[in-house]
Amino acid sequence: MLRIEGVANLAELFSQQPSRILCIVNIGYCSEGLQTVQLLESALRPYGGFERVVVDSIKPYSFAIFANASDAEIAFTEIRDKPCAKFNNKPLVLEYVSPLVFAQLTKGSMPGSTEAITETLGESRGLFYVANFISEQEEQAVLAYIREDEERESAANGGTDKWHRIQERFVKHYGHSFDYQTKHVGDAAKTASQQLPLWSQSFIERMNKRIPSHALEPDMLTIQRYPPGAGISFHVDSHTAFTDTLAVLSMGTPVQMGFRKPGAPQAAQMSLDLEPRSLLLLTGEARYAWEHAIRIRRTDLVDGAIRERRERWSITIRKVNKAIECNCEYPDMCDNDAETVRQLRTRLAAKRAHNPID
Repeated sequence: MLRIEGVANLAELFSQQPSRILCIVNIGYCSEGLQTVQLLESALRPYGGFERVVVDSIKPYSFAIFANASDAEIAFTEIRDKPCAKFNNKPLVLEYVSPLVFAQLTKGSMPGSTEAITETLGESRGLFYVANFISEQEEQAVLAYIREDEERESAANGGTDKWHRIQERFVKHYGHSFDYQTKHVGDAAKTASQQLPLWSQSFIERMNKRIPSHALEPDMLTIQRYPPGAGISFHVDSHTAFTDTLAVLSMGTPVQMGFRKPGAPQAAQMSLDLEPRSLLLLTGEARYAWEHAIRIRRTDLVDGAIRERRERWSITIRKVNKAIECNCEYPDMCDNDAETVRQLRTRLAAKRAHNPID
């Protein structure tokens, strides 16, 4: 917790006096999600006054709330540092926390701090989020188009299609493919088509009208299918591969996307619930300086409630940066001087010298 919350001494967090709130230091939501919550509830329910378990989707500890400090003290005395059968005899490390510290920990700010640890992303930092960007009917139509394209590909290619498996998710590229090794444009043969799908044009036009300050003329579209539990690790899209604006249209199940600044304490992470039919635009600082991810797990924690994931679809729209150069304000996150990028620029220059028309 010292590292995660960025404090020098645990005495700043824990109380020596009994409190109705217990911190379970070594058990958190993590990847087990719903199962962890259920096991904690099962272990604590026999104790009088137990009310509920509180967990945070990005922190490896949790809280148990009791009706009063006396009830919590009984559970504390009987459980603390003793093997717990519900967790394969792993001991539960318990500490008291005051209501003030509990409120601060669960909101991302620390005792004695005049400002929140958690930095928020918004339009001023380049994150634009539009709920219900498309209608339910449009969502179903797009999914139908995707299935029809798949059937045509399969019929034309002897039963094979243009989907590619990347870890636990499936991707299909239009316009340009993506090389997951170089993080740049890949082999044209791996695209479903070198043209963007016709059905995408109306959405691109709507997006540009909705957010004209970041109008995009994309030449690459990627469809991603996430089975339940699939995700993508924290990353920043290559600065030199694509231009300033990235757009993501979400369909199917909702999912939480995490954002963080590399090197910041875990408490400084934030999450955004990507609802079905929503549009997310990343530009500027949000695009270049913050990593984003979808955690690999089967449930999300939203407003204290566990939500199970189902199949999710996303459409990512980009414009290729043909110069393969970047002069952004975030050099620590930029790949402009990376050796692989230098090599790409050298090959591009040689190709253009050989064929000036390109």
